[in-house]
Amino acid sequence: MAKHINELVASRRALLGGLAGLPLLNLAACATPGSAASTSADGFAPVAPTNADTLTLPSGYSWKTLIAWGDALFDGIPDAPDLDAMTRADQEQRFGQNNDMLALFAGEYAFPPPTTQDRLILCVNNEYASLELAYPALRSPYDVTASQIEALYASTGVSIVDIARDGAGWRVVKGDGASGRNRRITPFSPVVFTGPAARHPWIIAASAIVNAAEPAAADTTAHAVRCGTSANCAGGLTPWGTYLTAEENFDGLFVGALDTGAQFEDPALALDAASFGYPGVGFTDRTPRQFNIAENPRGPALYGWIVEIDPYDPSSTPKKRTALGRKKNECATTALAQDGRVVVYMGDDQRNEHVYKFVSRGRFDPSNRAANMDLLDDGQLYCAQCDEDGSGRWIAITLAAANTAAAALESPIRFHDEGDLLMRVRDAARFLGATPMDRPEDVEAICGANWRGLGPVLIACTNNSERGFEQPGNPRREDAERPHAAQSNLAGHILRFDETGGDCGAETFTWDIFAMGGDPNAESASMRTRGGGAPAFIATAYDGAPTISGDRFACPDNLFIDSTHRVWIATDGSDFVFEDCNDCVLVTPS
Repeated sequence: MAKHINELVASRRALLGGLAGLPLLNLAACATPGSAASTSADGFAPVAPTNADTLTLPSGYSWKTLIAWGDALFDGIPDAPDLDAMTRADQEQRFGQNNDMLALFAGEYAFPPPTTQDRLILCVNNEYASLELAYPALRSPYDVTASQIEALYASTGVSIVDIARDGAGWRVVKGDGASGRNRRITPFSPVVFTGPAARHPWIIAASAIVNAAEPAAADTTAHAVRCGTSANCAGGLTPWGTYLTAEENFDGLFVGALDTGAQFEDPALALDAASFGYPGVGFTDRTPRQFNIAENPRGPALYGWIVEIDPYDPSSTPKKRTALGRKKNECATTALAQDGRVVVYMGDDQRNEHVYKFVSRGRFDPSNRAANMDLLDDGQLYCAQCDEDGSGRWIAITLAAANTAAAALESPIRFHDEGDLLMRVRDAARFLGATPMDRPEDVEAICGANWRGLGPVLIACTNNSERGFEQPGNPRREDAERPHAAQSNLAGHILRFDETGGDCGAETFTWDIFAMGGDPNAESASMRTRGGGAPAFIATAYDGAPTISGDRFACPDNLFIDSTHRVWIATDGSDFVFEDCNDCVLVTPS
């Protein structure tokens, strides 16, 4: 059984000593050491902790709304929606709900992308729906109608919006429906499955039910499935100008109870449901048929993929790239290996899941955009294994190796072919010894000119509220009064991998801790949480020495590394650790 990253961190720290974390903020040869969560990066003063339900910015900064949920994307549609009358058809022409990742593309494709633009394409993930926001007049959730539930599904997916800058700043450019690049991609839109798992039996069976549920929505694209995309969390951009959106918590899309007959017929379904946690809670009598798990027991197989979208061509059909594996994807960050192969880093955002990377067999051609469009269908998928001495390796996920490992562990699970391997890649990674992580979310590679990876890679591990451990000298949290106490990692941390030879295509790496979430200025190793549960361990010292300095933070989620190698950290859930503040965005100095 692979050791949890937590145990490895403890042993690694014992080798390196308490100050090991400090120089890790020197991300590349041109960067200088700094400290995470600096109090004065770029000269602006940090904002004070607050529970205010608003966006709080440093002095001298301001904000305004560019576009909001329900805003019209096309001419001829009323700007302000009638919320309580919103239908699926209306929502499909309006900006979606509950944004996660944002990605900007140059108005016209070029490689490398221009640094200054007055016309951009904005791609936005609409991760989930909020009933109370969508239909404020509802007296009770039990009063929701079938039409309203269908509209809620349509409020998720992806919104693509043309924006332009003039003297008044940035604004949305509406289309007339026949021209322009604005569009919505919802769970009812056509998509195409590509790669080794495209014709998996689960996908074929579920596709038939989905397409039968949408008989009036004919599509001429071969093998198109009207399952669209949903539960979109983070993602990434490719050098050839496409958008990668990552499907994460798709378990909540499905309601009801999994049919025991289907489980008996295909026992792997029960294992899959247990792994991903579906179905969720909902109204089976009012939910679209394709999301009723009893009617569509293999429906979840249509989700949990990386979806590639061409924002420049509104008539293009999104492609679900099965070669990248099915999991609760948080991100899909691309970098180029030294030989031009394309590398995609991914985190599986669930407790004790793993970090992955995909390396294409083909190479990026900067002079031929069309030649790059199917690079993500053929390559090798790897999972990360961290060793106690600070070394690590990328384990190739292959059919033979996974079945051999499963047999050695006396597991009844076997993978029938490569497509089945990628459909159930979580099990394969576990058998092969991938290191369990504390909710690995965003994975960001440090890149130089023209998308070339430099070697360092950062992984945001948001937290793990269910795991305790008893290693002394624990690097996550330090409690002098209870050095052997079980400690959950509520505040999270950020890992750093360094690819061997500075090459993202390498199969080995070294690893260490970039930053530990918590409060470097805390007077106590733990503090009461807002929810009133067990105290959260928020100390960031080891053997009395600091590992970070500056402002406190917890639950790192998304990362962004700018052109000067400053690291921007967005948190998700820190209000459940610090009872007197909300989530925040921090930056390390360059």
